[in-house]
Amino acid sequence: MSGYTHFAVAGAGTIGSYIVQQLLKKKAAGIIKEVVVLSRQGSTSTIQGDAKVIQVDYSNEASIMHALTGVDVVISTVPAGALDVQWKVAMAAKEVDVKLFVPSEFGGISEGASEGFLVEKANVQAQLKALGLPYTAFYTGAFADQFWEPFINLDLTSGKVSIGGDGNKPFPFTSRTDIAQYVSYVLTHLPSEQLKNRSFTIAGDNKSFNEVFRAYEEKTGKKLEVTYIPISELDARIAANPQDFPSLLHKVLATNGPFVRTDNHLYPDWNPSPVFDNLPIA
Repeated sequence: MSGYTHFAVAGAGTIGSYIVQQLLKKKAAGIIKEVVVLSRQGSTSTIQGDAKVIQVDYSNEASIMHALTGVDVVISTVPAGALDVQWKVAMAAKEVDVKLFVPSEFGGISEGASEGFLVEKANVQAQLKALGLPYTAFYTGAFADQFWEPFINLDLTSGKVSIGGDGNKPFPFTSRTDIAQYVSYVLTHLPSEQLKNRSFTIAGDNKSFNEVFRAYEEKTGKKLEVTYIPISELDARIAANPQDFPSLLHKVLATNGPFVRTDNHLYPDWNPSPVFDNLPIA
């Protein structure tokens, strides 16, 4: 057991709310003692259950420190565009002797990345090392149950999707429920020394986007109109606009295959769902 009993989650939205619910199950089982949710001042929390919600002014370090006092582990789930907020939370966590910080990774492997948002995430880990705040990173691939969005031209229900490359390269997918189960298990069951300054790589499934598209068509009886974007075109878009998130993401999807290794085995009872079971059916 890690010995960590007091947890805080910053940014309890897309993935954070799932992690909070799994931590609350650990609390109900007596494995941990407290779950704190950091909520931006003025926001209305939708967290259900026995979590302690504290509204925080992220521009005020004292406000963050107050919320984190007595916390063992801080889990950041802020979006890629809010990593400046994450860094403020990390600095405050260091000041109040938080024992472990979980940066907002929950996607592709950022270590060794050369461009885009993954570089920014990798920089956070370097900053945590320099700060002397132990951290644990979780790489999960794409969210199997949430990835199909109009913003990145992968809204299956619209009937029209785009994908970088030829769509044949397998990619790791893990549902948010499965991610939350794994994260809450590892952070409470592994010895603390096995958590510090390391990463865990998990994958619920590995499938190519063409396989996903065919499965969707078979499930719904609807034909998808698929546009394949050459990597050279993605590179041109990124060169013209380095902040073009959809193009950056599609290049990652087109050029990165399954994880070389996974740490699925560290949670013996983990039984993640296949990506086909998570597709939106409209």
